[in-house]
Amino acid sequence: MTILDNNLVYKSIVILAIEKTLLVVGKPTYDKVVDLLEKDHHCDLADCYAHPEYLTQVLKKLYGNSYLVIIESINKKLEEYSYKEPIKKFQEVLGQ
Repeated sequence: MTILDNNLVYKSIVILAIEKTLLVVGKPTYDKVVDLLEKDHHCDLADCYAHPEYLTQVLKKLYGNSYLVIIESINKKLEEYSYKEPIKKFQEVLGQ
């Protein structure tokens, strides 16, 4: 597997973790987050892999300090991959 392939795999894992977490909270939450990402940052969930700070900003804006529960859930889903540098870096930026 090439570095490019690995990056695509990591990106897919991260995006899936975000989507699953938001959908567990509820479809309206998922829709609000996607809409606000588009409105505020002109991006979608897939762009959050490269820019986790966008997701953090949107979650803070929508949920105040409660955003931490969503971040924890995303990180929990990524736990088994957190030894991989790209995912570890994503988690570090997301948690800020």
